[in-house]
Amino acid sequence: MTIIDGMLWLVALGSLGVLVFLAYRKIPQLSIVDPMSSKEARTRETKRTLLEDRMRRQVEEKGKAFWKLSVLPGVKMIQEAFRRLAGKLTALERRYVEHQRKGKIDKKELLAMLDEAKASIVNERFDLAEKELIAIVTHDPKNIDAYETLGRMYLTQGQYTEAKEALEFLVTLAPKDASVLAALGEVFDAQHDAKSAYPYYEKAKNISPNNPKYLDFFIEAAIDIGEYDEAQQALDHLREVNPENQKIEDLQKIITEKETK
Repeated sequence: MTIIDGMLWLVALGSLGVLVFLAYRKIPQLSIVDPMSSKEARTRETKRTLLEDRMRRQVEEKGKAFWKLSVLPGVKMIQEAFRRLAGKLTALERRYVEHQRKGKIDKKELLAMLDEAKASIVNERFDLAEKELIAIVTHDPKNIDAYETLGRMYLTQGQYTEAKEALEFLVTLAPKDASVLAALGEVFDAQHDAKSAYPYYEKAKNISPNNPKYLDFFIEAAIDIGEYDEAQQALDHLREVNPENQKIEDLQKIITEKETK
C-alpha cells in the first residue's frame, strides 16, 4: 500500500466515523416526551422508536456502501460518496421533522397513503412502503391498519424484532382484534417459538371461533407444544365450519400418531 492509498483509507474512515457520530447524536433529539408519562406519550415513543430504528438501518446500510466506495482510488470519489450519504440521512431527518410539524391529514388522504403503501409492498418496494406507513402513524397514532401492515411487512422480510415491536404495541391499541393477535402469533411461529405463539392463536380463535385460518394456526401450535386434546377439539370444530379443508386429514393423522406414542 502506498502512502497515498493509506491517506485515502484514513480519509474514508474519518469521514464515515464523523457521519455515524453526527447521525447518532441527532437521534436522541427526536425524542419529544418522557415515554412513561402517559398512554399518549407511550404511543409517541413507539413511533419515535420505529423512526430511530429506520435511521439506524439507513446509517448501517449506507455506511457499508460508502465503505466499498472508499477503497477505490481517488479523493473525489470519496468526497462524492460522503456527500450522497450525508444528504440521504439529512433528508430522512428532515422528513421526520416535517411529519412532526405538519398539521393533521384528513382520513381520506390517510386512506390513500395506506393504499399506496400496500401497493408498494405488493411491488416489493418495501423502503417506500415503510416511509408511507411511518408517516401515517405519525399523523394518526391509533391507525390499526397501518401498524398491522407495517408489522406484517417486517414479518415477510424476516425483521422479527421490528415486527414484534410494532404488533405488540398494536395489541395494546386493539386487544380484541383477532387479526392483530394472529399476526403476532405468526411472528413467534416464524421464529419457531410455538409456545409463545400458542396463546395469541388461542385468543384469535376465541374471538373469531369460526375462522378456518385461526383454527388452523391454533391446531398446529397446539400440536407443537403437546396440547393434543385442545388440538383435537379445534380440529373437530374445523371439520364443521370448513369441511373441504384439505389439511384436516393430515392434521388428524398427526394428532393420532402423537397421542398413541
